[in-house]
Amino acid sequence: MIKTDSGLATAAAVGSLGALTAAASCCVLPLALAGAGVSASAFASLVPLRLPLSLIALLAVLAGWFFLYRRTRSCVVDSACARPSRSTPVLLVAATLFVLLSLSWPLFEASLVSVLQ
Repeated sequence: MIKTDSGLATAAAVGSLGALTAAASCCVLPLALAGAGVSASAFASLVPLRLPLSLIALLAVLAGWFFLYRRTRSCVVDSACARPSRSTPVLLVAATLFVLLSLSWPLFEASLVSVLQ
């Protein structure tokens, strides 16, 4: 019998996508839109929420890593389960990099803005 956590996997994927969107929308996305000539004023209301959104994103990504580890470990013990997709760690790495970028954004935002002006 193959064990599947399809509901949990779907929830983790949706949560990671939400975390990625939250991390990008408060920091990276407005800069990219401004660089493309699009006004980023719609995202200005998210600036005060940068830290809470980044922390929520960090928790979601950490949960994704935990579930991946748990799933991989249980598949080693019980070979009858379905192993995680190869794209799962790749997407988790991308989400982790975006969250780390979001958390470290205040360190280099001023220098990037001065380069763009």
